[in-house]
Amino acid sequence: MWRRFFGEQTRGLISRRHDFALMKKIQGKNLPSWRQIRFITKILPAKQRIAFQISLFSFIIGSIVLLFGILSLFRVPVAAVGGKYVEGTVGSPRFVNPIFATINEVDTSLVRLVFSSLMRYDGKQQLITDLADSIVVSPDKKNYTFSLNRNARWHDNEPVTARDVVFTFELIQDGAVGSPLFNSFQGVTVSTSDDYTVQFTLAEPYPGFLAALTVGILPEHVWSTIPRQQIRLAEANLKPVGSGPYQFKRFIKESDGFLSRYELDRAPQFYRHPPFIENFIFQFYGSYEGDGGALDALRSQKIDGLSFVPTTSRTKISQKHVKVADLQVPEYTALFFNQSNNPAFVDKDIRQALSLAINKSKILQETLKDGGSIIEGPVLPGFPGFTSQTASASSPDQANALLDKKWKRETAENYKQGLREKFLRDHPLTGTTTTSVTSTFDAETSAKELETFINQNTNPAQLLYRQAKDGKTLTIRLVTADTFEYRHTAELIAGYWQDIGVKTDIEYVNTKDITRLVLKNRSYDVLLFGIIVGGEPDQYLFWHSTQINYPGLNLARYANKKVDEILLKIRQTNDADQLDKLYGDFQKYIIDDVPAIFLYSPTYSYALGSEIKGFGVERIAHPSDRFADVSDWYIKTKGEWKLK
Repeated sequence: MWRRFFGEQTRGLISRRHDFALMKKIQGKNLPSWRQIRFITKILPAKQRIAFQISLFSFIIGSIVLLFGILSLFRVPVAAVGGKYVEGTVGSPRFVNPIFATINEVDTSLVRLVFSSLMRYDGKQQLITDLADSIVVSPDKKNYTFSLNRNARWHDNEPVTARDVVFTFELIQDGAVGSPLFNSFQGVTVSTSDDYTVQFTLAEPYPGFLAALTVGILPEHVWSTIPRQQIRLAEANLKPVGSGPYQFKRFIKESDGFLSRYELDRAPQFYRHPPFIENFIFQFYGSYEGDGGALDALRSQKIDGLSFVPTTSRTKISQKHVKVADLQVPEYTALFFNQSNNPAFVDKDIRQALSLAINKSKILQETLKDGGSIIEGPVLPGFPGFTSQTASASSPDQANALLDKKWKRETAENYKQGLREKFLRDHPLTGTTTTSVTSTFDAETSAKELETFINQNTNPAQLLYRQAKDGKTLTIRLVTADTFEYRHTAELIAGYWQDIGVKTDIEYVNTKDITRLVLKNRSYDVLLFGIIVGGEPDQYLFWHSTQINYPGLNLARYANKKVDEILLKIRQTNDADQLDKLYGDFQKYIIDDVPAIFLYSPTYSYALGSEIKGFGVERIAHPSDRFADVSDWYIKTKGEWKLK
């Protein structure tokens, strides 16, 4: 039976193979034709037809996904032109002009975007060429020859030439113009041999000369028609024509004169690769904190980034749409004594006592949340002449001992009694009529005036006052910018000084007015201010006696012949060991003379919109250096073939 069964099966299989071979011979191919496929759904049962349709759909989708997957291996996203970026900043512009923009951080930031210079710092804080294509330096280090980039053009499409470079430095060297850079280029001769070659000749070698050439270049054809005495008043200071990666579009001014918005567009003719971000906009604010402040605008996403984030405000920033970059910056914050404004400061003991009263560690902790380092002098870590230092300890006892030499102590009650007696001498009761009602009225009025006078001249928290033999009270007018950091620091300092009997009156000035109202006239007894040293260690601008008046930056109005000599020698040597020694000597003189109290060197925190890609800056010499690689920033992307 089994033999018969298997025999029938074998004969059936042979028959089917014969039939298939016959069909194949007739058809001539293994696969069905398109006509056969078209009718397959008509001959298949319903369930098989549905299964076939699902399989066919899955096959098509899978093929498309596979195709795109293969193509993606050869396509990569790259930066594309487009997008708008709005950065908030506290303050407002005054001079978008490189020969004036040295103190106002808003000005220097705008200048960095709008103008080009012979040299520039890159994102790694390395000094590289900008408008210059090449440099030749003579063996004696006194002659520098620059060949300019022939593709550089101004935003009005005029070519950038050597005449523009010569014109810019002639303006700086003209005392009638009033550039803060005036003293930096005295004794330097600038000339040109053709349209694209510039020569600088120095009276003496100066190692930091190339770094000094990071100043932006002005277009001669725009500025040459303006009288030099009127340059500060020119409209072009706020509507500049530059040769940088961005060009001026417009600004918005409020009814009170405050510039609230400044708009720039990418410069498509930029000689290096033009930036990718289409529109770069600055939104200005009067303060960081409070309703309508910069931090509030950042949290509500009215702006994309913030030029500076106070350390104490970092926790108030949402990390969802911003990223905070902590950048190393050569900056220090100090208290500068104006000896010519307050005769008491001529006495070194007083300056030393005021220094000893301050707890720097507490200031750094409470004001910056330890976002920086304590310093003892103007030479910062990483620069020639710096040596590791132990922070000076606060010693109110030593401070009191120094003040006791010439200023006697008065209790708050005795001091108030002295004020009462002075008031009554200057404002005797005038109720001399026979009418008792009038006498009572005059007495009550005088009592209120007396109370107001005492309240205005005392502090409820101050228990001790200092008075000289002539009865003069030791009083300090402490002036600083109206920012959270400086406010908090000033309040702590006033408290330390009041504890040793020094009456301290604090005056806060809006950041946009600090130059005009304070720095220009040196209108302060003590100035709490931050100094940005820059990429090179040269301290000439900040401590040489020729810089004691505006536009100089010697804020302490410090004059020491030996320090002047050291600063000049520094500019004349490029020997590393000699520079280290000279800066070390310079630091010793400054620390010993106490023209200022050096507090801390802060970290610079920059809030950048999370949509920004391509930002690679780590170290900066100045806040404007955050834009060192701005041409590489991008928001939009596009696909590009990898083989291309």
